[in-house]
Order: sequence, then structure tokens, then C-alpha cells
Amino acid sequence: MGKKKNYHECLTTPFETGINNFTEVARYFMYYAPEIDSAQSAGVFSPETEEEILTDMLNRAGLKKKSVFMQRIHESSWKKVDFENDNLDFENPRFLCSRYPKESELHALLRHIRNALAHGPIYVWRKKKDDYIFLLDKNASKNGISSKITAKMMLSYTILESWKAILENRVAVGE
Repeated sequence: MGKKKNYHECLTTPFETGINNFTEVARYFMYYAPEIDSAQSAGVFSPETEEEILTDMLNRAGLKKKSVFMQRIHESSWKKVDFENDNLDFENPRFLCSRYPKESELHALLRHIRNALAHGPIYVWRKKKDDYIFLLDKNASKNGISSKITAKMMLSYTILESWKAILENRVAVGE
């Protein structure tokens, strides 16, 4: 377990992280990644391919047992992945994302990454070992009602970079 840090102190934008090549990775997930709603998106995969890709992504990141997809997130849900406090272990990658009833888990994950990078907030803690990114996705507030958090993702830059490579490779082979 790494040192816990109050994540509010680490607020930044995707373009001001100070992480080499982060803007390229952020741009990919915001505009070009498959399965996202963007005119520049590389399209969608078949359901079978989606499952293979997600399994590969989670296994390479060591997140198979540290990833949770739920259709309804309640305040107590965040305890499942140690996201209930303001002090977080940035060096412990994990995530919890909401998922629409007919949405694949891969689509949900990529949608939340895209939205968190595009709309923020994001929090970055730079360390010698790696750079760590805490991403939040929220529903848009409506009629003055505050927005609800729909995803919390603690990822390293290395994880995002490897996921980008996996997705680009699968698009390149035309799956």
C-alpha cells in the first residue's frame, strides 16, 4: 500500500499534468478511441471482441479483481474499491464505473475515461515510480440538482498508455 494523499490537492487538467506525452494519450481517449461517441472514433467492436479486449486490458493492468461495473451506484458502493474518503492510495489502481443496462463493460469504461478527461475533474500525483491519475465522471447537473458521480478510476499513466496501445492494435488489425 502506498502513501495516502488528499486527492483534492492534485486537481489539474489533461493538458497541464506535466506528464510527458499525456496530452497525446488524453486526446486519443477523448476523440479517437473505439466505442466512444465522437466523430473521430475508430468505431465499435463485435461483442466477442469487446470481451477479449477488456479482459486483455484488465489483465495487463492487474485490475481483473480491482474493477467493478454496476448498474446503480450508491454512496456505500465506493467502499468496495476504497474510494469513500478524500485520502486515497494513488498507487493502488482500481475503478468502479456505472454501466447502462444494454451497454458492454468495455464501452462503459471507455465512455467514463473519455468523459472524465473531457469534462473533469482529474487529479494527478507524480511519483518517481509512475504518474497516477484519479479520474471522476459525473452526470451533468439538471435543473439545479447536483450531479452524481458515475465513475471513479485510479489509474497510472502506464496503464492508460498500455490500454491505448491495445486498442490501437485491435483497430489496426480490423477487429
